[in-house]
Amino acid sequence: MSIEQFPEIETFQKLPRKVIVKGGSSGKDSKGRPELRGIVINNIGHSIRDTKVSLVIFDKQEIPVLNKSTAPNPSHLPQGGIGSFSFVLEDYEGEITNYYLYASWKYDDSEW
Repeated sequence: MSIEQFPEIETFQKLPRKVIVKGGSSGKDSKGRPELRGIVINNIGHSIRDTKVSLVIFDKQEIPVLNKSTAPNPSHLPQGGIGSFSFVLEDYEGEITNYYLYASWKYDDSEW
């Protein structure tokens, strides 16, 4: 699912049955460091916990140059829950343009 299709989605029934990670526009924070913000949507049909979002940045030759992880707020997401995340990179100088985002999580089995 590309970013162009994302605003056209009206209900969770039209979303794919997975945990969806979408990055917003990248920019600079108040101290001039590269920053990327985005959202995580849980649409797998069960609550999840210990959610982490990972960011991989590639150079011009498609070689990974940086890999960072962060926990979204909140990291526990019920079905249909949305969390937000932010990456502020202290050890990267360029603009965040060529990147890949993915999520890892555990099923919330506390009520099973």
